[in-house]
Amino acid sequence: MQTQNMSRQPLLAATNSPLASLTRTGLEKLFHSWLGASGRRYICSVYALGEPPAFDCRRAVIAAVRRSASGAVVLFTFQPGPNEERDDFRLWTQRAHACGASEWHVHLLAETPEERAFVLRDLSPEQRLAA
Repeated sequence: MQTQNMSRQPLLAATNSPLASLTRTGLEKLFHSWLGASGRRYICSVYALGEPPAFDCRRAVIAAVRRSASGAVVLFTFQPGPNEERDDFRLWTQRAHACGASEWHVHLLAETPEERAFVLRDLSPEQRLAA
C-alpha cells in the first residue's frame, strides 16, 4: 500500500475543475479533472466518502478530497494494496473523515503499477506544492 501526504498543505483548488464537457448534463458532479505537478491532467470518478468501493481497488489511485464553497482540495492520495478491498477501505474512510474529506476522487486509467505510482506522486499535495 502506498500513501502520499496526510500532514502537509492540501492541493491547491486552482488545479482542478469539473469536466466542462459534462456541464448541464446531470453528470458534472460524477467526474472531476485534476492537474498533477507534472502538468498532466487526470480524470477521476467522484464517490461520496461513505460509499464502499464500486471499483477495482488494485487499479485505483484515490484522492481524499474536501469540497467547500471555495472549491475542492486534495488532502491526501493513496493506492490500496492488492488484498485491501472493503475492510481496509473502512480505515481509509476514517482517516479521510479525520482530515475533513467529503469525497473520494478515483483515477482508474493508469494501467501499470508504474503508471499508478507516478499518478500517486503527481497528485499528492506534497508534489503539487513543490512544483
